[in-house]
Amino acid sequence: MEAIYFDNSATTPLCPEARAAMLVAMDCYGNPSSLHTLGVEAEKIVSDSRRAILSALGVRCVTKIDERQLIFTGSGTEADNLALTGTATAKNFPAGKKIIVSNSEHAAILETVKALEARGFEIVRIATKNGIPDYEQIEAAADRNTILASFMLVNNEIGAVYDIPRISRIVKAANPDALMHTDCVQGFLKRRFTVKSLGADMVTISAHKIGGPKGMGALYITPDVIKTKKLSPIIWGGGQESGRRSGTENVIGIAGFGAAAKAGFARLSETLERESAIRAHLIEALSDESRFAGVKLNLPAGEAAAHILNIRLPNIKSEVMLHDLSKAGIYVSSGSACSSNTGHGSYVLKAFGLTDKEADCSIRVSLGAQNTMEEADRFLDALENSLKTLVRI
Repeated sequence: MEAIYFDNSATTPLCPEARAAMLVAMDCYGNPSSLHTLGVEAEKIVSDSRRAILSALGVRCVTKIDERQLIFTGSGTEADNLALTGTATAKNFPAGKKIIVSNSEHAAILETVKALEARGFEIVRIATKNGIPDYEQIEAAADRNTILASFMLVNNEIGAVYDIPRISRIVKAANPDALMHTDCVQGFLKRRFTVKSLGADMVTISAHKIGGPKGMGALYITPDVIKTKKLSPIIWGGGQESGRRSGTENVIGIAGFGAAAKAGFARLSETLERESAIRAHLIEALSDESRFAGVKLNLPAGEAAAHILNIRLPNIKSEVMLHDLSKAGIYVSSGSACSSNTGHGSYVLKAFGLTDKEADCSIRVSLGAQNTMEEADRFLDALENSLKTLVRI
């Protein structure tokens, strides 16, 4: 029986379009900065991929100058670091030192602001009880000293959707010069949006969350950020990526990223419809007390993404359940893959309102474009069997 992969928020299988594009790019070994034919061919792959990704973000490219709005990085984590540290250290930025984030951001954000805090920046961490940012706290925190706010579009553990346009309006009403960054790693091609509709100045995305290769991320920046020079590089060198991220471009990875974005955008409606139906089916089934006694759903109070469902088990450690389901060829997770090896309970679930024990007994199911309703039923059967046999704590 084939394995069932329900850990797509950690990473996704490489889609056929990305694989094909990467195989072609492997034969194009020129440096994109070289002026000879091989270099021009490599540069075209980079340019075409950049335009495909920008198109999926709702950005129309007319000239080469428009392409400067997308900076390729080595990961979504690097893109987050560039957005925050690059803003904080930009020479042309006003003298304020306040940065506002939620307490449930990805570690790429929280660890970066911790480092900036040590350098004298004021960090305000907004509560996210029941998965929703406290918008009143944001209003109270935002002022003329605010230089940046960073909030994710979709929470990677519970699927809560943050109201980025609202947050952007609040922050910019307090200081029109402040920048709004959103980590859309879990939202890109999982939600319908354009960078304009978000009201964000900077948007982080990642290839391996949408069927592309690992080791590829990107940061979108608006023309205004470019014009006013509010973003400083954090990697210096040969001046690639319009001087904002030096280092020879990963042509093969970029080719896969562009192909995955183009393919994912083309089938977005179909994917969203399927994932929504599967998630609704799982919620209905897991709410049946006669079959899943003691199981609770960690559902956010507001809107939720279609591809993430967090499940609280009745006194069974998530790690124990993960191993048992793995034996049946079913792969889920206990939360963010980037923090699952720290040995600490999920800070996201604790911020959500769960106790340490409840957080330690929660698993995450995250869907992808390849998943089916039949797989959902197999998961439900396996979970039911595991609940009957595993020892409670």
